[in-house]
Amino acid sequence: MRTSMSRLGSIVITGALLVAATACGSDDDKKDSGKSAAGTPSSATPSASSAPIPGTPAAGTTPPAAPAAGAGAVSALTGPQLEKAVLTAADLPQGVYLTRPAAGSDDRATATPADCQPLVDLFLPRQGATKPAAVAQAFVSMGTPIPTGVIGSELFSFSGTDAEAVMAKGRAALKNCGSVSMKDPEGETSTIKHTEIAHPKLGDDTLAITSSPEDGGARASIAIRVGSTLIVISSADLSGNAAKVPDLALVTKQVERITAAAKS
Repeated sequence: MRTSMSRLGSIVITGALLVAATACGSDDDKKDSGKSAAGTPSSATPSASSAPIPGTPAAGTTPPAAPAAGAGAVSALTGPQLEKAVLTAADLPQGVYLTRPAAGSDDRATATPADCQPLVDLFLPRQGATKPAAVAQAFVSMGTPIPTGVIGSELFSFSGTDAEAVMAKGRAALKNCGSVSMKDPEGETSTIKHTEIAHPKLGDDTLAITSSPEDGGARASIAIRVGSTLIVISSADLSGNAAKVPDLALVTKQVERITAAAKS
């Protein structure tokens, strides 16, 4: 990873996995590696060369059909339900598997222009103006000894129609927010370029973008609303500027699990 990447830029690129992605993980981070979201052992081990390329379907396979729109109009999920539904180490590429959020992942970053704040809040819901009622996450950090990529899923359960509002406001803001200046509580600033990219519609609503901080790195993110749950699946390139879009089969699997959880 580039040593010049700012702390704020790192948060944008890696979401809640700032510590692991910047190769500054603590002993607590290491305890999470190799475990599934439910805490059961996993066979995942750090590997850069053997990891599948995020966003590239396996040769000779066809991604499963996307769940029909409207299939996720369900009640809010609880924390335990999200933790059970989140992707496991077996679902993700080989690497260091982590489920614990990093320090600073919920720090409020303010956007300039102010009208762009809803876009920031959509793809970084932990620090948004509208807080989720429950959260679960699973990430894999790839590359050793210094991570070169991160891929994972974040699940956010909202009260009432908050998820719908967060999604709608973020989508509307993107139209005029191709370049956003962000400032964290410590006064650090970074300019991020956002571009909408095409993606099949999943759940009730889908929005996919790429984000590129001025100091390097890139992140492809897909935000999907399933009822009152917001799913953000992202793939980050920490050593370059061309993050690959997460594989459709992987994204669909996460959507199906949230839909199933709501029916259980």
